[in-house]
Amino acid sequence: MRRALAMFLLAATVSPAASSSRQLRLAVVQLSPGPSLQANLERMLEWIGEASRQRARVVVFPEAALHATGRTVDHDLQAATEAIQRSAQRHQLYVLYGGLHWSGRRQKETNWMKVISPAGAELLHYDKLWEIRDAPAPELFQIDGIPAGAILCADRWLRGLEDLPVQRGAQILFELSNNFAVEWVPELQWYWYVPRALRNSVWVVFANSGNRIPGQPEPWSKDGPRHGHSAVIAPDGSLAAAAHDDGEQLLVADIEVSRASRAEALARRQHPVVGRFWRAGLEQLLNTSSSTPMLAQKDCPNTELTVATAQIAETSQPDRNALALAERIAEASRRGADLIVFGELTLTAGRAISSEKVLPLLCQAAKAGRITVVFGMPWQQDGKWRNSAFVLGPDGSLLTRYDQMVASRPFDSGRQPASMWFEVRGVPAVVTIGKEVLWNEFAELAAVAGARLLIHLARQPVPDRAAHLRRRQTGAAFASYGTLTVMANAAGYSAIWEDLNASEETRSVLQKLPRPEFGPALIFSPFSANLVAEAGQGPSLILARRRIPGRNDHYPRRTARFHPSMAAWYVRGASILMGQPAQ
Repeated sequence: MRRALAMFLLAATVSPAASSSRQLRLAVVQLSPGPSLQANLERMLEWIGEASRQRARVVVFPEAALHATGRTVDHDLQAATEAIQRSAQRHQLYVLYGGLHWSGRRQKETNWMKVISPAGAELLHYDKLWEIRDAPAPELFQIDGIPAGAILCADRWLRGLEDLPVQRGAQILFELSNNFAVEWVPELQWYWYVPRALRNSVWVVFANSGNRIPGQPEPWSKDGPRHGHSAVIAPDGSLAAAAHDDGEQLLVADIEVSRASRAEALARRQHPVVGRFWRAGLEQLLNTSSSTPMLAQKDCPNTELTVATAQIAETSQPDRNALALAERIAEASRRGADLIVFGELTLTAGRAISSEKVLPLLCQAAKAGRITVVFGMPWQQDGKWRNSAFVLGPDGSLLTRYDQMVASRPFDSGRQPASMWFEVRGVPAVVTIGKEVLWNEFAELAAVAGARLLIHLARQPVPDRAAHLRRRQTGAAFASYGTLTVMANAAGYSAIWEDLNASEETRSVLQKLPRPEFGPALIFSPFSANLVAEAGQGPSLILARRRIPGRNDHYPRRTARFHPSMAAWYVRGASILMGQPAQ
């Protein structure tokens, strides 16, 4: 019966709702929470009225908007909830808001979220999993027939809330947050939300707390100012509306829901390899009592690694490009690198190459420099062309050849995830190519399996500042799973990211301690990966040295620990990526 229900869920959520072709007006309130339950309620009711005057159909408040300071009695909290329900009914709009109160049963403050319909009915109550780990994941809810999903702040780390709702049919993802000011990194901007929209092809609505006086916390605040910057992000990653500061304000955006095709999400579910992970996730939602199989995680020694990436000026002669690679390999070796990475299809120049001539040259260069080398090159096998990454060991041997699994014409997709894996001085590493940077489940599941080093090969044009920012945003999202990440782009702006000491960096910010020193960084981001080094356009070689701590603790620290009912799903995904059955 459970299997039949799972199959029904899969079949029932493939097509968007028929009503989704309509335009929907959203109002996002960047609220600064007040000193008491009554003060917060009064201001929320005022903003609901203003959203109605702006002809919004949906009004969205941030996490903890209905903040009940102190040990508020349940009667007062219920009365406030009923007042919001009456206001939603009076103004005929949907109200999404976060609440915070002291739970006598749990003996701590807890965050939660509610969705109220225009009829005044409660469509959703969702307890934040980051605080209540045995709480159920939020169900989908509908706004005029449009499926939507909800995320509360740090629950964005949980892929069952971040992406599974779209697999079930959601066309809009709402995140309600109360982010610290230090979580806003100007050089990265909306680095969680733009990649989320792109990899799912849906609308993303981010409602965050602000400050009545920009840059200054309220007198009663214990945690300092919030960063604001609420936004409505389109399925193509563009901003439909955004607050460009932290001041309290109202954003209004008209969204065409039919643009949320879910195309990328469906492509992931239908993929012959990765799709097994997503289908397992949908089934796991209905089978939360299942046992968790043992995870055969790869071990990692404590190791100092120097990694490098190089961009070369392409010519129309691939053999000359190979000589240029050999020169850069020798240079990186002289500078102490253990690994050098080149971009996607570095050796092609638009034509087929003689691997019999190129591979021996590069194998010899790797052996001479005693350095691991990764580069991209097309490869033909059984009459089919593959977009491949070649990994050469410091002894000149071919460690692995990975054929891109998310490929497009003229290339056929690979089917061997185990070929992604190799080691650099005993450190488990994974290589991905091209569009796979947006399918960042590759990065997370590799981390769950024990990877500490991620390599990504790209060939992505970066024509302007907007494209450069987009590349940084996707890089930050891809690199934030406890790894050292090298992103080599043949078209420029290659980068090295580091997220090896996330716990210490976050703790230093939350406890107002001095920033820990793990090495220089161009961009320090305590709640995501740090950008360690970045190339410009044209020929360039960049290096970074980092100490790789032992085992990657992303699993269970930011996975099963906060969403234990989905632990088996993470293990299943890691096993798929390692090309082995879960044990």
